[in-house]
Amino acid sequence: MNNRMAPILIGIIGAFLGVSVVIGGLYVLLEYTNLVSDPAPAVSQPPAESGPASGGLPEVVVSLNGEAITRQMVEAEIKISRLNVNNPLSSLTGADLERAQAEAINQLTTRHLILQAATRQGYVLADDYVQQRVELLFGAYGDEALDQALQQIRASRADVTWWVREIFTVEGFTTEVIMAEAAPEARQQVYNDWLNFQRSTATITSFLEGEGQQIVQTLVGDAAPDFTLPTLSGQPTSLSAYRGQVVLVNFWATWCPSCIAEMPDYERAYQQHGQGQGEFMVLGVNLQESHEQASQFAAGLGVTFPVLLDEDGNVTTRQYQATGMPASFIIDQQGQIFYRHLGPMSGETLAAKLAELGL
Repeated sequence: MNNRMAPILIGIIGAFLGVSVVIGGLYVLLEYTNLVSDPAPAVSQPPAESGPASGGLPEVVVSLNGEAITRQMVEAEIKISRLNVNNPLSSLTGADLERAQAEAINQLTTRHLILQAATRQGYVLADDYVQQRVELLFGAYGDEALDQALQQIRASRADVTWWVREIFTVEGFTTEVIMAEAAPEARQQVYNDWLNFQRSTATITSFLEGEGQQIVQTLVGDAAPDFTLPTLSGQPTSLSAYRGQVVLVNFWATWCPSCIAEMPDYERAYQQHGQGQGEFMVLGVNLQESHEQASQFAAGLGVTFPVLLDEDGNVTTRQYQATGMPASFIIDQQGQIFYRHLGPMSGETLAAKLAELGL
């Protein structure tokens, strides 16, 4: 395999599992003939020797249907998802570490909802298949280079195997089970509906603020949580200010390739229904990036709708429980969540949903 491919594949997988399970396939379908009935449980833990604790996180970060998502898992998620064998990345600190922790918690929560369902249905991958995927993603430079890179970030091969098993179990279960019977054009909606149901029936408790606090999911039909965030010009802007209009709240980040792909469609819809008509508003909520990063991104794409800065991530990760980038919510004229979309949303889907609301 070309030595440049490993970090590219890892980036694709990271974008895929927001779960931005995006149709059309970012990968070739797994070789499902390697599926067996009982090699290892889908829901697992990284090995105990995954390295020192990240500051600021409790031992148990989230309880998901009684399963602990631990600090150790968050640490392993950050390390392995950033692993570059040829050029190991430096450790994250400060605000960069906090952002990575928040994203890792979101990724793990969504991923383990899917893994729990996979376990209930006996869906697991053969050990030799998992090792093939490990070699595909991380083996281009040889065993010695991989071991040196892992030593530098204080991780192990067992951490890598844990991460790869989870990633490919989720991909396989999503395509082979969740969306198996859906027509291509309906697969994203089938996945959205399935995940919304899983989240609505799950018991999710966060321990990030000390004592456990149950997370109330923002679901279709719920009142959209109000928020106030600054625009790029520093003007405070509230969702409630647009009551009576249809509002698309789009959560995005500059490091997200899918955000680049979908934003021109949002701008076109805003030009058609928003400016001068007062029927439709787009609020692009940037997750914990600098004013300079967000403004350069928006200017480069010719965005004219308001871009808001979620500096501490509270609106994105806590109020709206957006797991992975991008995530979009269409709010109806009465302030209720009409549609929730995980991953990039096409212009056709957006137009169809706006038409259902009379636009």
